[in-house]
Amino acid sequence: MTSRAAASRSPASPQVYAAIDWSCELEWCDKKLSQVIGQSGKRNCRVDVLVKGRLLTGEEQWIFVHLEIQSSHEEGFASRISLYNAGIYWICQRRVLTLVVLADLRRGWAPDEDVFQVGPFESRLKFPVCKLIDHLETDWRDDHSLPVLVARAQIEALRTARDPEGRYRAKRNLVLGLYDLGYNEDEIRDIVGLLDWMMHLRVDLDRELTREITEFEEARKMPYITSFERVGRASIVSSQLAEVCGTLPQEDEDRVYGLPAAALEQLAKALLRFRSLDDLHDWLDRHAASAA
Repeated sequence: MTSRAAASRSPASPQVYAAIDWSCELEWCDKKLSQVIGQSGKRNCRVDVLVKGRLLTGEEQWIFVHLEIQSSHEEGFASRISLYNAGIYWICQRRVLTLVVLADLRRGWAPDEDVFQVGPFESRLKFPVCKLIDHLETDWRDDHSLPVLVARAQIEALRTARDPEGRYRAKRNLVLGLYDLGYNEDEIRDIVGLLDWMMHLRVDLDRELTREITEFEEARKMPYITSFERVGRASIVSSQLAEVCGTLPQEDEDRVYGLPAAALEQLAKALLRFRSLDDLHDWLDRHAASAA
């Protein structure tokens, strides 16, 4: 999702969007952001982006976008956002515009202000907030643009975290719906790749969805090569392993099918040196350890 597209979809920041000169390319400031965020603890379940852009007035403006996706309540969330804002100003000596996107499932939770006051002293930071789940069910209900599609996938991934069958149905609906939304072959390939990453399926359900996609494309005469080619590659590697190591037990076959594309390529090269299932087990265990 581009920064421009994200901003244009956020009802929380129309004034911000209108103030930015989008003809000027944004400059990413990841290293500077790491200096700030790294001092406040782990960054689990959140995505932080710091960019430099220009306003229509010609002034340079730093923009901090915080995407929060954790599902547990955090009492001090607004204070943490204030800390990030102050930290960027302290380390980089730049005033920063902070925008918050809440991608969690907690209805009614949308903190947008951090206030500290004692007597006449007052410190206040108010920031625009976009709550995805609320907009997906209201003004974005019939919106099928890519930013909204990604937002919908994020919410469905959280909703189905402990429901494999439910995630299968949600992902199936999202994927099959792409073919009716006017996306071309390359766009569908990229979007499905993103959905694969966001909505990982159990091995057997992944195979079932692959079968459905194949039949769907054949019926529509749309031979798109999506990220489901990973499963096809897994099938080839599994067949090669059977030739080298003998018939694979179901558990081993499931582990092979569950490997990401890059690991499948590595395994395809490594299997030429295998002599037995023990070699495969050793390789899979090493890969699992390195990925942990």
